[in-house]
Amino acid sequence: MLVQPGAWRARAPNHLRKTLVQGATFRPSIADSLPRGPRRRVLGRLALLGLLLAGCAGPAPEPPAQDAATAEGEGEAVLRILVFRGGRAAGLGHNHVLLVPRAHVTWGEAGPRLQFRLDELQLDPPALREQLGPAFASRLDEAAVAATRANMLRSLEAAQHPEVTVSTLQQVGEGRSRAVEVEIALHGQRRRQWLAVTVDGAHAEGRAVVRQSDFGLQPFSVLGGLLSVRDELVVEFRLDRPKDV
Repeated sequence: MLVQPGAWRARAPNHLRKTLVQGATFRPSIADSLPRGPRRRVLGRLALLGLLLAGCAGPAPEPPAQDAATAEGEGEAVLRILVFRGGRAAGLGHNHVLLVPRAHVTWGEAGPRLQFRLDELQLDPPALREQLGPAFASRLDEAAVAATRANMLRSLEAAQHPEVTVSTLQQVGEGRSRAVEVEIALHGQRRRQWLAVTVDGAHAEGRAVVRQSDFGLQPFSVLGGLLSVRDELVVEFRLDRPKDV
């Protein structure tokens, strides 16, 4: 319950009534010098004055209203990026999988907006490589994984452009199958792209092919391209929309 400042002072003990009312200080020396009956009347009038002043004050400012079309939830977002070997000596290399361990998701009227950091990407989790089948079955030791991750982050220029944002622009279709247009912000550049998405209630999943060169990136290569990373990346995702959004 909200109590007006003046009303609180009217009910306060005598020693707390000697406070401020809208910047005016009570003068206890005058009130205390009066007999008990007049002193009560003086204090009562001062309390009434406090109520009147409080009533004249404008209402407390309300917090800014949140955009009804946008909410933030704790729904699950799973993104993984498949990276393929290339070059004439591709057989000496490996395919790789990058896992996005944490994505910040906000939900707008058009659809979700995702944000994640390149420097948080996990490279080649063993359980995930095994799940992806024979093309990712080769085993990598920790030193090889660490070196490959460092090369990839350097190729993506993650230190200069650490964040990736995917924003939904529009959706076309009904039922389970949707065509979704998104804007991808990567490496300081923005590109629009259409995705094929399957929607099932609060769940959505799909995949996209993203070319690094479309964002001004040069795919990693060594020995004059003898062994390289392919320009095309396959991005697979699954989103679970929270119930309260």
